[in-house]
Amino acid sequence: MDKIFLIDLERSLVKTYSEFFRDLENKKCLNKIIKASNPYDVFLLVTRSLLAGVTVDLIDSDLSDSEIVRLGITDRDLSEKLELERIRIPDFEIFKESVLLGSKTWKIGLYTSGTTGRPKKVYHTFHTLARNVKIGSKYADNIWAFAYNPAHVAGVQVFFQALMNQNPIVFVFDLEKQKIPFALEKYKVTNISATPTFYRTILPLFEKPVETIYRVTLGGEKFDPGLEGELRKVFPNAKIVNIYASTEAGTLLSTDGEFFSIPAGKERYFKIAEDGELLVHKEYLGESTDVILDGEWYHTGDIVEFTEDGRIKFVGRKNEMINVGGYKVNPNEVEEEIKKINGVLDAYVYARKNQLTGNILVAEVVLKDKELNLQEMEKIIYENLRTSLQNWKIPRIIKFVDEIKLTRTGKKVRQ
Repeated sequence: MDKIFLIDLERSLVKTYSEFFRDLENKKCLNKIIKASNPYDVFLLVTRSLLAGVTVDLIDSDLSDSEIVRLGITDRDLSEKLELERIRIPDFEIFKESVLLGSKTWKIGLYTSGTTGRPKKVYHTFHTLARNVKIGSKYADNIWAFAYNPAHVAGVQVFFQALMNQNPIVFVFDLEKQKIPFALEKYKVTNISATPTFYRTILPLFEKPVETIYRVTLGGEKFDPGLEGELRKVFPNAKIVNIYASTEAGTLLSTDGEFFSIPAGKERYFKIAEDGELLVHKEYLGESTDVILDGEWYHTGDIVEFTEDGRIKFVGRKNEMINVGGYKVNPNEVEEEIKKINGVLDAYVYARKNQLTGNILVAEVVLKDKELNLQEMEKIIYENLRTSLQNWKIPRIIKFVDEIKLTRTGKKVRQ
């Protein structure tokens, strides 16, 4: 029986691996810059470039003309095509051999999400993107829920993990949220990887646990300790894995909780600056003229602190810290306290300019039940925060919203 390659409910599309291989064989040229709105086309074009061993760039399909110009991309760049030699893929073993051959010269340009500035372009090889891909018979029956933007590094990594084990992919990134529980159950999904914000959005929609999922991966944002318990209720049989990764370096660290240990033998690739910022050695990075190095070290912008047993905990982003009357506030800390309050689904804290204090804190709050009394909830939130936070960390404005604005990668937009 031919294995399923992709199930895309949003586009009523189902493709088998045989159909995927045939489409790869028939693809005789591709654009040097891949810009496709259909995820199947993204997967097809990225894979075809890999098999050909040619360098391509991958960008979001919904970029506006002005955004494309800011990236330094011209109309000529968008229209430039690469002619490809004909290939034959009679079976999966030949396909894997072709991947390994093409990977020797293949590179792909990926852009950072640009949540706090102009996106940077980083060129990755198959090795840097797939160094944590696990291949073998124990992974052959995996079924992946694809919950990342396919044009960004996390999406490409999940794709390679599924592709190299001939696993089915159930695409849920842009699927209507109410349909996701149905999709996971109907197709007996075993693995899902997404941002904490994505999980917080979908968890209240599950009416019963999903027994088939045995691995849940979180990445792209700071780990949310309060989310772990909610995930275990919905996915009771799953191992929960927290990933630290970036577009500049790919996947770097993983753990089963909030605290990371640097792998034995890899200590020389990591160090922590005096201000607590994590630095990564250039050997771990992709190629980029946009990434600025301090000698041999890359400043990640992530602030960490040591635990008593020598592990590290991620505190927040260096450029996310908010100055309120001379005090530095970590918005992640405030959000975590708000999310602990009964009735709160999610929270987003940001700065608003103020003449007296420089900035004041504003909190956007999503409630689990839209029927809750907003005035009463505001009172409850303030009462809780007064007991858990110093006064200057408490938001001066609380806004109740239906949803929190996200980036193209599913992360919160830091203002």
